[in-house]
Amino acid sequence: MCGRYTLTTSDQRRLGNRFQISLDDEAPGLGRFNVAPTQEVLTVGTDPDSGEREAVASRWGLVPFWAKDLKAGYKMINARNDRLLQSKAYGPLVRKSKNRCLILADGFYEWLKAEKPKEPRQPVRFTVDGGEPFAFAGLTVTREWEGEPLTSCTIVTTEANDVVGSVHDRMPVILPNEEVEQAWLTGDLSAEEAVSLCIPLDPKRMAAKPANPILNKVGGAKEGPDFLEAPDQESD
Repeated sequence: MCGRYTLTTSDQRRLGNRFQISLDDEAPGLGRFNVAPTQEVLTVGTDPDSGEREAVASRWGLVPFWAKDLKAGYKMINARNDRLLQSKAYGPLVRKSKNRCLILADGFYEWLKAEKPKEPRQPVRFTVDGGEPFAFAGLTVTREWEGEPLTSCTIVTTEANDVVGSVHDRMPVILPNEEVEQAWLTGDLSAEEAVSLCIPLDPKRMAAKPANPILNKVGGAKEGPDFLEAPDQESD
């Protein structure tokens, strides 16, 4: 599962170069320390006319064509890799490269249960390659909502690797390199081949660190670097 994540950098040039996209001040989701479902996030798709990559603002939580309420998105923030092909919502999307996207991040959270009932749950932040930006495998769809186009997305999940497994039995699919990212976006893949890319990342590339329970409540405090540090680790 993935219910919160981070994209802490605001360096548009760095992200643009890394993911081969053009970013400006309107790009959503940059400098974020607690991205939550239904919020606008930064994804990467492919322009259907030019074939070039493009940055796309997307609502996190898939709103399929048949949904009559945006609340459907709350239940569709994650898509299990082992159920993609059987799902009437996700199966048609994974089959088409235009409906596969990259969701940009540089960390994600899972939670440990508190030892005492009245204590807050302890969030743990997972990073890749020392905190470098990476891409979740995502699925996306654009539909009309109240007369305007609405683009929404979901994060594909897989079984946890050894690093994440100490906290949760599922983890988001993190595409391991630029070649696989490109295949996910534009590759002429069968549905089975696309699903075969949705595997746990090599645990040797990942690290885990306790984060600040202040982030447990969305909007409870202004986001900032202090979200990334457990209180007893904060500097003076």
